[in-house]
Amino acid sequence: MTGIVDAHAHVWDTTRLDYPWLAGFDVLDRPRLPAELDRADGRVTAAIFVQAGCVNAQALDEARWVSGLGEDWPELEAIVAAADLLEPETLDTHLDALDEIGGVVGIRHLLQGESPAVFSDPSLLEGLRTLAARGLTFDACITHSQLPDLLTLLGQVPELDVVLDHLGKPPVDAGIDTEAGRAWARGITELAALPRVNVKLSGLSAEASGTETFTAHADAFIEHAVSAFGVSRSMLGSDWPVSRYLGAGGTFADWIDRVHRVTGATGSEREQLDRGTALRFYRPNALGHE
Repeated sequence: MTGIVDAHAHVWDTTRLDYPWLAGFDVLDRPRLPAELDRADGRVTAAIFVQAGCVNAQALDEARWVSGLGEDWPELEAIVAAADLLEPETLDTHLDALDEIGGVVGIRHLLQGESPAVFSDPSLLEGLRTLAARGLTFDACITHSQLPDLLTLLGQVPELDVVLDHLGKPPVDAGIDTEAGRAWARGITELAALPRVNVKLSGLSAEASGTETFTAHADAFIEHAVSAFGVSRSMLGSDWPVSRYLGAGGTFADWIDRVHRVTGATGSEREQLDRGTALRFYRPNALGHE
């Protein structure tokens, strides 16, 4: 396979499913379908769908809908579906149902905004261990202040393949040379010491209040993350449409070019960033392309 694997793409249809978090985001609160996806001027040849935050009761419906998109999304390689890891009584049944849906390879249970108590909840740890036993990956979506809690949690489940979404949502407006920025950098370095944890180079523009702080500070966050994890555990993602329209905005092509410039990656290293890491991590199956 050549081209870019977009390791973090969302689509949704608000006429089919309910996405409460979209309220107040007029530019997002409407159907966002595969025809609109930012394919980086044709450079994207494969994509990973990541659950888009519909209500929990519709998680299976979302995965089924995405799996059935077929010709509408020919680049689709795999699905990261939603599951409530804090509900051990129903988790296995839910995962069994997801297993019957073509292309589901991983799970995301949103942790951003959760209290520290959630990270020490035995149900969450047991849920993560269940994912590992089933060979499913876990997308960890947190904010930078939660990095210490995530580190403690993941240290207890070393057998799980994890990817940190959006570089752990660093304090882009503040910059890396601030107390918050330095704390993020320490957390990233410590998290990268766990050999089965990876990082998505995605989502930074949505974390900035505008183009000025994004332009001034984004490069340093990218550089530190890739230095910590290495290209073999770093993957590119568009975070479409969120990072296209919120915060600093910008196109996926511009983001790809920025990552390439900052990392200086060429040859086999660029191949890892562009596609190798994502394909190795997610191991696309039923929806995979030749």
